[in-house]
Amino acid sequence: METFDWSDCPLVEIIPGKVSGAPLLKNTRLPVEAITGNYDAFLEEGLSPEEAIAETLDCYPEAGRGAVEAILSYRAEHELQVQF
Repeated sequence: METFDWSDCPLVEIIPGKVSGAPLLKNTRLPVEAITGNYDAFLEEGLSPEEAIAETLDCYPEAGRGAVEAILSYRAEHELQVQF
């Protein structure tokens, strides 16, 4: 399970009791970890970032390309801030 802090991401909500309190794509029951985990797995398989997004969208079309890209961008920006 990811230990990333999504509390400041406007696309993410955390509601105790909804999907066990996991960070979810807002107004869905889709865990953010499902999006990021699938994307990361596709990258590890050797897909390009664009191909990994396309495959992730095949798994979770309800997320929408804009939301997937924004979630990944938010994670990348905030991981960089934590490293410094």
